Amino acid sequence: MREIIDRVQRKLTQLTVEKGIHLEINIEKKLPLVTCNSDRIERVLINLIDNAIRHTPAGGKISVCVTTKANQVHLRISDTGEGIAPEDLPMIWERFYKGDKSRTRVQGGTGLGLAIVKRIVEGHGGQINVESKLNKGTTFNIVLPVNHLGVE
Repeated sequence: MREIIDRVQRKLTQLTVEKGIHLEINIEKKLPLVTCNSDRIERVLINLIDNAIRHTPAGGKISVCVTTKANQVHLRISDTGEGIAPEDLPMIWERFYKGDKSRTRVQGGTGLGLAIVKRIVEGHGGQINVESKLNKGTTFNIVLPVNHLGVE
């Protein structure tokens, strides 16, 4: 998991710097092994962090935290961005759904990203949920089962 997050950080650090957003990553020292398709989990993290970058103003913060609890790895991606309207939260996982109807494809996304993220996480036997408050930020929580073969 640590290697995946390192790759994601390398890919997105320049974008956060250009936008003036602080990216903070905290990874528990001894993570259990997670059996996963690393490219797909990387896609999940890139999608969630890229969304956070697009919806967080300059001077904002994005945090990625990875911990373990009860034979599971917990990933939390939080931002201090614009948040998601309460009426939109139940529908963000649907294909082609965009909460902000004024956004064009040029401004960002096709509305497929979160549907793909959910499918990948669930395909790995995991769960994903979201908490958000308008003008305060959004937090995505991912829980993945661990492999009992050892520690990273």
